[in-house]
Amino acid sequence: MKLSRLLVITFVFSIGMVPATAQESVRLQFEVVKDGSTVAKPEVLVNSGAPGRIEIADVGTFAFTPILRDSTVAITFDISSAGKRFQPRLTISQNERGTIWWTSATSAESFSLTVAWAR
Repeated sequence: MKLSRLLVITFVFSIGMVPATAQESVRLQFEVVKDGSTVAKPEVLVNSGAPGRIEIADVGTFAFTPILRDSTVAITFDISSAGKRFQPRLTISQNERGTIWWTSATSAESFSLTVAWAR
């Protein structure tokens, strides 16, 4: 009799844990600027911990992985743009955007990538 109670309690506990372990989606709004002009404003929905990717013509490729941490989102990037490749990190919150600035390999062009968390 005790074994059947244990099995029922274990079953109920494991069912209750499924939503807690499910991946939460993170909606990110990007703004890509080249030489002072906005060239793209994509919005991306990706699961926390899963990779995402944006390609912007004449700017570059932005691979990123957001990780939701309570009231912040930590984002690691792998950016290939204007003859450069770099891997910055940002932490943003609901009220705080993050921005990355860089120049081309020849310093002839300037770029920025701003990221906001859209809940």
